[in-house]
Amino acid sequence: MKRILYLNCFSGISGDMLLGALLDLLREEDLNPFIKGLALGNFEVMVRRSSKKGISGLDVKVRAHEGHSHRGLGEIEKIIESSALSPFVREKSLEAFRLLATAEAAVHGKEPEEVHFHEVGAVDSIIDIVGTCALIEAINPDRVVSSAVNVGSGILRCAHGELPVPAPATLKLLEGVPVFVKGEPFERATPTGITLLRAFHVEFEEMPSGIIERVGYGLGDRDSDLPNLLQAVLLRGK
Repeated sequence: MKRILYLNCFSGISGDMLLGALLDLLREEDLNPFIKGLALGNFEVMVRRSSKKGISGLDVKVRAHEGHSHRGLGEIEKIIESSALSPFVREKSLEAFRLLATAEAAVHGKEPEEVHFHEVGAVDSIIDIVGTCALIEAINPDRVVSSAVNVGSGILRCAHGELPVPAPATLKLLEGVPVFVKGEPFERATPTGITLLRAFHVEFEEMPSGIIERVGYGLGDRDSDLPNLLQAVLLRGK
């Protein structure tokens, strides 16, 4: 029987929510062993167990000890390529950042190599992407499946000013993805979260039939009417 990783994005998806859900699924509470080969310093990863609406899960936060948060695609590629990561983690991380660069470039009328990431270029986004790739390698699913994505609504304040939710680059990444809007207005699906869904070529459907082995929960930053968390389920099925 196949190992199936199912992501229930009923309240959205972000990089830190995905890290928390996958760590919880693995029954781990320390990300550092999974990213120890990353050629990036001056940061710490904090993982704590907390809850949203009474549901226990892992809250992952990255604290960077640097002021340099704007990086171009080339600089990020050099960091990943010089890291002591497995071929799978290196290739998937590079694929994810290239997807992000392509989406940003399309929005701003530039080439991917010309894009300088702002929020996405920060240390926490690099760790979100590399860490998620390492955790999925550890889980080793045969398939990755996702529900439709709750993208949120409202206005987002970012480096480009005030933008509608989903932001333009997120909308570009969401092409071909089933979406819906539910709950209090805020950004529920981040560029990093959607990029990781695209990098792993997920199939979008309801939870597949199978035998549930484990469940994990990754917590988001906000408290809202919906529990702000991502549910990850590991099944054995066809």
